[in-house]
Amino acid sequence: VDVIVTTAGGIEEDVIKCLAPTYRRDFSLPGMLLRSKGLNRIGNLLVPNENYCKFENWTCHFLTRCYKSNPL
Repeated sequence: VDVIVTTAGGIEEDVIKCLAPTYRRDFSLPGMLLRSKGLNRIGNLLVPNENYCKFENWTCHFLTRCYKSNPL
């Protein structure tokens, strides 16, 4: 990858939604209740906490590969 271009904010949320299942629900669900169940809301999508862990692992692996292929 030479360059990544995004035209809108939240590219990390797009990646998170691709790494593991998300669930379409009502936008008005109470945030406190969701949080207590290990869920996060991106608009009307519910994203389990585990998806964020997968994103962190993917990002660390990706950045490590980038660095190893072209160290400073």
